[in-house]
Amino acid sequence: MKKLLITGASGFLGIRTTMHYITKCEVVCCGHAGLDITHAKAVESFFEIQQPDVVFHLAAISDTGYSELHPDESEAVNLQGTINIAKACARTGSKLIYMSSDQVYNGNTENGLLPEDIELTPENVYGRHKLQAEREVQMILPEAVGLRLSWMYDLPNSHYRLNRNLLVNLKTAFENKTCIKAATREMRGITNVWDVVYRLEDCVNLPGGIYNFGSENHLNSYETFLETAYMMGLEQPEQWIIPDSERFPEHPRNLTMDTTRIQKFGIKFPDTLQGIQLALGLKNTL
Repeated sequence: MKKLLITGASGFLGIRTTMHYITKCEVVCCGHAGLDITHAKAVESFFEIQQPDVVFHLAAISDTGYSELHPDESEAVNLQGTINIAKACARTGSKLIYMSSDQVYNGNTENGLLPEDIELTPENVYGRHKLQAEREVQMILPEAVGLRLSWMYDLPNSHYRLNRNLLVNLKTAFENKTCIKAATREMRGITNVWDVVYRLEDCVNLPGGIYNFGSENHLNSYETFLETAYMMGLEQPEQWIIPDSERFPEHPRNLTMDTTRIQKFGIKFPDTLQGIQLALGLKNTL
């Protein structure tokens, strides 16, 4: 990997990816101000000048609520922007590693860990655009690698930009003496963002296709929130983390991803609670 181009370089995942790989190879990082990925000609011209060997396409509107309220903007960035990047990579011969999401599973009613090839019917705008982007990219550039990411976190004391992640939300609720609701009818993996960052370079030699890329989980969200709060040393979490059994009334939401496919290539993630334990520097008690 001689020359790496990172889109979305100022975002939650992007800034960490940039800071990690900038010491490993020549990095071209661009945010929206440097490259409007929704503008096909601009993307084409940028790639012709830069000629990257590898592209980590991290740019996205990742707020699912915002995407729901602004579907045109989500389509322009999450779908058309990704298509523009794929077409540019096809012209320059760049290896494309692009980010998808566990939200493509949000319409599934099956139990257990969900594999990549299960039939998908996402119920929200963000999930539909991510799934359509996967399909379009694989037609344009079959050797591209799509990574379905889970909800990610970093430690609340990180020096880098933070998102509304699990650890931050719990710490904020505890300090402000407010309650936080956690769904009992939801299953999802939650992944340390650095576990994603460190493993991206291992994806450069993967065969083209779609891969679940993050921590598995066998607990519901309420159980995960509660156990995480205990590990963080937050007092009496059972009093301010409230089990929410009314959310997702039509069917339980299952976003937990089966990572068997990526494990076959030697890429493994710790289970959600194990990952949080490691991030907090705790001894293995699980």
